[in-house]
Order: sequence, then structure tokens, then C-alpha cells
Amino acid sequence: MTFDPPFRLGPFEVDFEGRLSPVVHETSPAFLFRWRDRVVRSRLALTDATAGRLLMQTVVGRVPSTADTDDETLRPRSFVLLHWLSRAVPEDWQMSLSPDHRVSLTTEMSVDLPITAAALVTRITCFALALAPYLDMLDEAGVTTNVA
Repeated sequence: MTFDPPFRLGPFEVDFEGRLSPVVHETSPAFLFRWRDRVVRSRLALTDATAGRLLMQTVVGRVPSTADTDDETLRPRSFVLLHWLSRAVPEDWQMSLSPDHRVSLTTEMSVDLPITAAALVTRITCFALALAPYLDMLDEAGVTTNVA
């Protein structure tokens, strides 16, 4: 492998300044990490030669079953919290409830390409930090997750 820019490094092309762009017509670069006991999935999708989208998705919790607790109010309170929370999160975040009562949060943001690794990690970190107070609220209400 040659490191004379531009060169290919995994799913990225690295330019003369060390900035990254996804390689065209291939699977979008993706990775996951754990944040506050949740798995966050990130993917960088190519929009065109100078723009991309950073997509992030995580299961933020699961509505507790009535079989798991003696507190008969926990499940109804959880649904009320989720209803309120879906209106309180940033406008570009979408919350959804799956049939197994897992609560997912998805968002995407535009990024200029090529992008430095530091700028990419900064965007992801800012999302994780913005997510933290909502996770605190869900944890406090008992809408936690033990699923990946």
C-alpha cells in the first residue's frame, strides 16, 4: 500500500491534507460505540463529491413490561414520558417505538467532504453529549435498555 495522497484507507479516500471521503459506490463507512449503556450506530453516507450525511441511530430504552415490576403505574408513565419526549428532542431527531417496545432515536446531519477525522469525531461526540440529558430522564423513569 502506498501512502502518497490521495490514497485509499479502508472505505475512505484520504486527500493531501489527511481529510476523509467515503469511496464512491461502495458500502458507507460505519461503526458503533457504546454511550451510557446504549449502542450508537454511525454511518457516513456520500451525497455528492463535496457533501455527505452522518446518520446516527440508537435504542434509547425499552418500555418496561408489567410482568417485570410491581409498580402498576410504571408502564403508563413510560408511555406519557415518551409522548412528551418525542416533542422535546431536537427537531432533526426522530423517535420511534418498535413492536417489542424498544424506543429508537435516529438523526442525520449534513457534513462537508472531505472531512478530517477530528471533525467527524467532534460531530459524533456533540450528538452523544446532547443525548445525555434525555438518557438521564429515561433512566430515571425506568425506560432503560438491556438490548443492543
